[in-house]
Amino acid sequence: MSIGHALIRFHDSFINGYDKELFDELWHDEYEGYSNSTGTTVKKANLKSFMEASTGVVTHSTEILFENDEVLVAEWKCTFPKNSSRKEGSYTVLIWHKLKNGKIISHRSGMTRTDN
Repeated sequence: MSIGHALIRFHDSFINGYDKELFDELWHDEYEGYSNSTGTTVKKANLKSFMEASTGVVTHSTEILFENDEVLVAEWKCTFPKNSSRKEGSYTVLIWHKLKNGKIISHRSGMTRTDN
């Protein structure tokens, strides 16, 4: 299974709480990203906290726009419920993932609210 197909399965798991096993299969232990909203570096442990606060997120679609051994680009359409990791509402998220050894080592994303 490609990383893109695994990412689609992962996004679909949010409704019941994220798939912890699949998370560890997808994200590299040396993961380091950047949060545009906080302006800080994000480690794998920080991502886990975000995932834990994302129970109930509804994934409407995940489209893999590009994928090779180094990069995965995806568009994720979702709705965050009240009291989750983001303000309640529907969003489109464009995510650029850098890959290393078949896992996500870094990512950058842009998130746009689509229901206002």
